[in-house]
Amino acid sequence: MLRARPVRGTFRSLRWWANWILIGVLFAIPWIRIGGEHLILLDIPARKFHVFGLVIFPQELFFLWLLVIGAALALFFFTALFGRLWCGWACPQTVFTDLFAAVARRIQGWKGSRPPKRVAAWRKVATHGVWIALSLAIGFHLVGYFHSPYDLVEQAVVNGRLYPTALGFLLVTAGLAYFDFVFLKQTFCKYLCPYARFQGVLMDRDSLVVGYDARRGEPRGKRGKAEGDCVDCGLCVAVCPTDIDIREGLQLECIACTQCIDACNGVMAKLGRAPDLIAYRSLVGLEREREIRILRPRVLAYGAMLAAVVVGFVALVGAREPMDLHVARNRSALSATLADGRVGNSFTLHIQNRDREAHRFRIRLAEEGYDLLAGVNPITVEATSAVETSVFVVAQGAGEGAAAPPATPEIQFILEREDDAERRIVRRTRFLSMGVTGGR
Repeated sequence: MLRARPVRGTFRSLRWWANWILIGVLFAIPWIRIGGEHLILLDIPARKFHVFGLVIFPQELFFLWLLVIGAALALFFFTALFGRLWCGWACPQTVFTDLFAAVARRIQGWKGSRPPKRVAAWRKVATHGVWIALSLAIGFHLVGYFHSPYDLVEQAVVNGRLYPTALGFLLVTAGLAYFDFVFLKQTFCKYLCPYARFQGVLMDRDSLVVGYDARRGEPRGKRGKAEGDCVDCGLCVAVCPTDIDIREGLQLECIACTQCIDACNGVMAKLGRAPDLIAYRSLVGLEREREIRILRPRVLAYGAMLAAVVVGFVALVGAREPMDLHVARNRSALSATLADGRVGNSFTLHIQNRDREAHRFRIRLAEEGYDLLAGVNPITVEATSAVETSVFVVAQGAGEGAAAPPATPEIQFILEREDDAERRIVRRTRFLSMGVTGGR
């Protein structure tokens, strides 16, 4: 079997550009800010998730679930149309494996699809040195999705070292990247990737796949000794990163990287034969059953579900309040009786400012007959931040000579923005009139 030189074909050029664009995007995202906020930052310690300009708090995790569901449905939709487009063109596993392989080819001077039998020691050391540097860059930017890369750089420059937690995560992720892209490579795609296991459920006979035209290529053999166009050169197998023979039909291990297409087209061009013996095509096209159908039940179903998720997400974002209030009772002292006989309840208020500007918020009660005692009122909350404050609510009617308290035990907290009284949040809770001191 021939050892194939990396084929410079149409798909190879497209994948080269696609890889660099995707690597640039993945590395740039942690550094991009919109209005001072990160484009994507999953800040777990601060319990804030910055996603495309939207700051999501823990109470709004349904936004993240909708994004995950939408991404999954988009994968289903495009898989039904174009097969394993994600695997061959957009998956970080494929993109970075290609990058590491390109480094090895450049430094070690590969002449084929496999490394030469003898490689100078300095070339091996240089290759692994570049691989380690790339792994550290990948680890740094992966950590940058959870901790601001600007803070990481400041820690390294100002303090001369990273915080132990950040350094630990960086080294672990870099080590995993090195192991994955140097040793595991497409073995992950063949044996570990769950997507490869259920892709067959997502596709049908009209989905585009990388396929070999057996009717045209068989019987294969040497030029002039067989009727088929396939000369059995073995280049399609030699360039395949998962070591499969595409001529044996659609296989689970195929990641649709299109390297076999470029290899075969190069051979067909040299022989003066028509291209696309191996090409993107549907199974119905391979068997000459009929023309491919774009609109079919599977595609329509995935498209409808994806559209529903997108519309729902947009509607929820549009209806989202720029602030929120959560009322929690102080369980260490549910209620207490004061010296004058009045009953008071202690509450903890969690105030969220989801706006990109700082605001002052005022807290008051909707009902008459109650006094609200707060250490700070109004209270300032910074942009996309939250604060907690403790308040004490006292029923006026229990004191000597005071008016009778309202009959209803329900009270309403009202949170208002000082600069816009129309912006308000109302939260209901119950007032305990029994004088209980302590207890959980």
